[in-house]
Amino acid sequence: MENGEKKEISITENNSHTKLKSSKRKNLKKNLILLLVTVIIMIIIFEIFLRLFYPQKLYDKCYEYSSEDLSNLEVELDPNLGWKLKSNFSGCRYQPDTNKIVYKTHNSKGIRLNKEIPYEKGDKKRILLLGDSFVYGFGVNDSETIAVKLQENLGENYEVIPFGVDGYGSGQEFLYLNNIGLRYNPDIVILFFYSNDFIEARSWWMGFSDKPLFMIARDIKFNISRNINESLLDIQKAIVDKSLINFIGLKVNVMLLDEIINPNNKNHSVYGETMLVFNYPSQLTWNKEYGIYKIPLSDEKPLSAFMLKYSHLYSLIYHKITNLDFNIQKISYFNQTRDGITILIQSGNYSYDIDRSFYSMTIFKEFKKMSQEKEFEFVVVNIPDKLFVSNEYQKKFLEQYYDVNESFFEFRKMDRIFNVKLLNLDVEYISLYNLAEENFNDFYFKTDPHWNPRGIELSAEYITDKLKEKKII
Repeated sequence: MENGEKKEISITENNSHTKLKSSKRKNLKKNLILLLVTVIIMIIIFEIFLRLFYPQKLYDKCYEYSSEDLSNLEVELDPNLGWKLKSNFSGCRYQPDTNKIVYKTHNSKGIRLNKEIPYEKGDKKRILLLGDSFVYGFGVNDSETIAVKLQENLGENYEVIPFGVDGYGSGQEFLYLNNIGLRYNPDIVILFFYSNDFIEARSWWMGFSDKPLFMIARDIKFNISRNINESLLDIQKAIVDKSLINFIGLKVNVMLLDEIINPNNKNHSVYGETMLVFNYPSQLTWNKEYGIYKIPLSDEKPLSAFMLKYSHLYSLIYHKITNLDFNIQKISYFNQTRDGITILIQSGNYSYDIDRSFYSMTIFKEFKKMSQEKEFEFVVVNIPDKLFVSNEYQKKFLEQYYDVNESFFEFRKMDRIFNVKLLNLDVEYISLYNLAEENFNDFYFKTDPHWNPRGIELSAEYITDKLKEKKII
């Protein structure tokens, strides 16, 4: 009997244990379902909240252009400039900083204005603005560009015409002025300079497409010694003969800048500081990831593209959270690939920054020469990079590295160089370094290096005051 009782008790305990496990599994299943339902409800609530109070950018025609549809791309290929603004263009762009759509309009001459400007000048003084995306108005509406704000400050006696094109460097801007800008008979030409201009005009890969590349004759032996002998006589012969040279894997033409400016003059000379223009005219080839090579998100990340079409919550996660930098491990400054901008602000005099500043000053010298021949005032406005004027950005920049400190860099170096060298060239100079530093939080977009609408307003007021102070206007 005792064995039977024990066996019966054992079976009862096993049944109880089985029932308990079954009950736990059922409760776990219920809890998981409840959790899943709760999460779904929270997602729906958060989605509704975002749609009503903080709508995000969904995937549509303003999100991007792609190789399948270039209609929202504001530039087109041009043989003499690499690329230029489209004529009669209307497009849009998403600005993540404000989470809004901005609209951009070009007139029939490819100028970002909602009005036509005839070549013939009337009674008003004309001011031409040269520059890259800062002058074009990256991330701002047509009514918020630097040209519009300067026009508002200067009044009806002046006519401000913007020649800003995304991705241009000083070399392309000079060609733009020579080929197109001079037709407008300007009284004042203001060139807006940003730090990446030091490298753009000499970097094949920077920009929408291949483009004219600017070099100084004395540097040819270091860059393409395989193709042209080091003697200036050989360089001149190559130019006179219109020889095609092998440059960065392409067959390109090389011309003297003076030959482009004065095509009817047959007596050109070459010396150490002579400016040469390679790849003129250009090959009309889009660079990787631009134009016909731009891969749409729907091809690159089809699931993300699908979700971005419909979900504001997914858009918030995709654009904000995924862009957070969680890297806390310090690296070596010298063992990484450094960009041209950081090299330029290293303390002391290095061959790289001396070369880049000399190149820029050679271009400015050509601008100054043209201003004297065509009788207009030439002014350079220097827009600082965030890193140059923000202690917070400088601290974060230095925290990346374990082998350099603040003494290794001179963050306002380019401003100092410009102050001295432009004075020597008798070029009027307006620095926005102090303005940007004093108003840093109101000056730039948070999500990219460009100035925001308030920064543009402050700059327009400041530039107007400086032009008056210098008796240019």
